[in-house]
Amino acid sequence: MSKRRYDPSEDRTPIVEKLYRANQESHYSAGGFCDDDDAFEERRERIAESRQKRADNPYVSQSIPDSCIECNQALFDSWLWDRFSHPVCDSCRDDKNKHKLLARTEVKNTYLLKDCDLDLRKPPLRFYSKKNPHNPRYGDMKLYLKCQVIERVKTVFGSWEKYEEEKKLRDEQKETKADRKFDKKLNNLRQQMKESSRSRVKTDQKHEHVFGEENYNEEKDEYEQTCKECGFVNRYEKM
Repeated sequence: MSKRRYDPSEDRTPIVEKLYRANQESHYSAGGFCDDDDAFEERRERIAESRQKRADNPYVSQSIPDSCIECNQALFDSWLWDRFSHPVCDSCRDDKNKHKLLARTEVKNTYLLKDCDLDLRKPPLRFYSKKNPHNPRYGDMKLYLKCQVIERVKTVFGSWEKYEEEKKLRDEQKETKADRKFDKKLNNLRQQMKESSRSRVKTDQKHEHVFGEENYNEEKDEYEQTCKECGFVNRYEKM
């Protein structure tokens, strides 16, 4: 029995999903299925590929080095060279340390680099686009090579020591700002507690009635006196 050949133009949507869609009045009630989902995903992928291609175009014609800078062996297969123009072979690649890939947000927050340091300063740092693991509908992640980021940090700040000084200074300023914010909240809380305790003391104090003139109620055959401050009515009979 011959195997069935795969036809890329064939609609491979499950029959259950087709029947489910056909019996729904609109995609709002179609359990999350939407006819535009596939088209949107394809369009997003085309845009991401186009951006990556434009970023890689300046490096297409560059000549490949003869050897790896780590082992001095011939540079045949190198993913780091293809993606980041970094002449290190796949055997010497260290994904957990200096060849680790860093997200753009981490590069900016941890290494204090700005957008202009990554995109405008010559030469611009190469990046590798990857789908966001949290949600594919989000924008693609831009990943940078750690060793190249460190070299850019040295260029921007002058040296690694000066970067560490600036990092320490900003951390101290951030900590001081957080302490001030905490102290302000604590003072506001103390003020609220003082005000609430004062109002509670006022309500807990004993009230001495100041009654007005005595009035006689003929219908009930009793006397009444009303407090001038709180409005309390004291009713009583006389023998």
